[in-house]
Amino acid sequence: MPDRKHKISDRHLRLLRRLALVLIVVAVVATIIFGIRAASSSRAWYNAPPEQIEGWMSPRYIAMSQHVPPRVIEDTIAPGEDLMHQKTTLYDLADAHDTDVETLIIALEASIADFKERKRD
Repeated sequence: MPDRKHKISDRHLRLLRRLALVLIVVAVVATIIFGIRAASSSRAWYNAPPEQIEGWMSPRYIAMSQHVPPRVIEDTIAPGEDLMHQKTTLYDLADAHDTDVETLIIALEASIADFKERKRD
């Protein structure tokens, strides 16, 4: 059997090129749209007001949501312990230190307010 080369007609080649161009344009437009949405969403999270401290929150989450360094939270709850790398909640820490969750929350709110006040000066 003789070897046959399959040729694409010029018309089909132009259609394939147009299709490829359209797909590239759609991909670029989608990337730009979703990139803008992601950037605005992350900016909204960064500028979000601090949340009310709850017992289910971890010390790391509290530090992030209150916009304070982790050492402020660690020094208030358990000085000398590394709480940022543990998956514990305020409920767990209150049980471990034989105290009430509300007492921990009040102490945290006071130390966060003190830190932010010193930061303003």
